[in-house]
Amino acid sequence: MRDRVTVDSNAFARDAGELRGARAVADLTRLHDVLFDQSGEIAYRLTGAVNKDGVATLRLEIAAELSMICQRCLGPVKFSLKASRNFELVPDMGELGDPAAEPDEVERIHADAKLDVEALVEDEAILCLPMVAGHKPGACLSPAVLDGKNEKPSPFISLATLKRQ
Repeated sequence: MRDRVTVDSNAFARDAGELRGARAVADLTRLHDVLFDQSGEIAYRLTGAVNKDGVATLRLEIAAELSMICQRCLGPVKFSLKASRNFELVPDMGELGDPAAEPDEVERIHADAKLDVEALVEDEAILCLPMVAGHKPGACLSPAVLDGKNEKPSPFISLATLKRQ
């Protein structure tokens, strides 16, 4: 297993750092329950800055093509994940404040000397997934097509034939 990517969030923001990478979906275990398979990867870009008020900020952008579980047919449904979020860094012991009072485009998080970037990416991916994934109505595949098997003839067809005789 490879080492996790971490940054000192305050120093990263002050230095206007930029970090790009990708993480295999198979390594992001908290996503597995809602995915049909764990193929692919999530690409991310993390940038740091200090805003006009002197507050350290981070911006996270993620993108991926995920195969989720359709809740109608339990088959695979493609989901294009693309999101970006701005974070304001609050000193470690500082109050984050009321989330309802935060601007819509900014989320406050505690500054961390060892901020786990990949955990942040996984958290953001989880928050951006639909609550219920599914194909458009009428687009679901039958269970036989999903299994790759032909359906057995219904025993009621034989019974109907006997009844007609």
